[in-house]
Amino acid sequence: MKAQHKGFSIVEMMVGLTIGMLGMIVIAQVLSIYQDTSRATESGGNSQQNGALSLFSLERDIRQAGYGMNIANMLGCQVLSTDTSTGRTVSFLFAPVVITQGLNTAPDQVHITYSNANMVTTPSVLLQQMVSAESNYIVSNRFGFNVGNLVLLTNGTSSANCDLAQITATPGAPNQSAIVHASTGRYHARQIFNTTAQIYNLGNNPVSNRYSIVDGGLQVFSEITGETSLVADGVVDLQADYGINVDGDVENTVEEYRTSADVDGDGVVTWSDWEKVVAVRIGIVSRSSKKENIDVTTTLPTWAGGTFANVGTKPDWQRYRYQVFETTVLLRNMLWRPQS
Repeated sequence: MKAQHKGFSIVEMMVGLTIGMLGMIVIAQVLSIYQDTSRATESGGNSQQNGALSLFSLERDIRQAGYGMNIANMLGCQVLSTDTSTGRTVSFLFAPVVITQGLNTAPDQVHITYSNANMVTTPSVLLQQMVSAESNYIVSNRFGFNVGNLVLLTNGTSSANCDLAQITATPGAPNQSAIVHASTGRYHARQIFNTTAQIYNLGNNPVSNRYSIVDGGLQVFSEITGETSLVADGVVDLQADYGINVDGDVENTVEEYRTSADVDGDGVVTWSDWEKVVAVRIGIVSRSSKKENIDVTTTLPTWAGGTFANVGTKPDWQRYRYQVFETTVLLRNMLWRPQS
């Protein structure tokens, strides 16, 4: 009798291996599709998070814009000072929000300024002419001015420069009207002012932040401290417009949105122009980090202010997905200020 052999034949093994390989191919394809979908979902989620964070940061600062800047006729003065800790020149325009339009299709920059003084928001008056830029400020009322506060000195017109200094001492009697701003303070004044100049208390930590798009992300630079920080990655465009109360009525209604605060069109932005800026419109574009294999975007993103043309300047821009975030923020501190 012939012995009985048990097991698989070569043909059966080949058939089994073929079926197994086909199964592995199907599983690999399904896994590849899943991973691709997962990356696209994750990339889209990150894009949404980056855009929302950027808009929130801008909106939060804009809502504070103009706090402590209640006197209209000094809006627009050029603030100058020296940061003695670094030797850096501090320079910014004293206005709630300053929009610098990007050249051609480049993103805009948004500069936001406000005080954090917790007491006095009206100015004191200089009673004695200064002999030098280091002279003490002899003021009409020193209430609310404390050591460490930053103060702004202006001659009361937006066409001149303003000084930024830091209080280093507030002497007692008989010099209780003096505000000392010695060279030991971090911020050093540069100018000599006459009597009737006005001095504003900006608090210990006033804000003057400039938001801009740098290397595919939204950055904020503090003009006062000189520090730069990244708000969010993946933000490729920023556009902004002024909301203008053209007729200057007491209802403070936005009649027009413009790219310039020069309301009367004479080429010079004066305090009377700045006080008609009652809102700011912001648009942001965030981009997914995943580059697709095919074109997935056929038209440039748009917002209420127009088209985000800067997106079209990026290499292979059509192979990325984009999300638009936009809002309009009222400058409430300017609406609540005393009428000029």
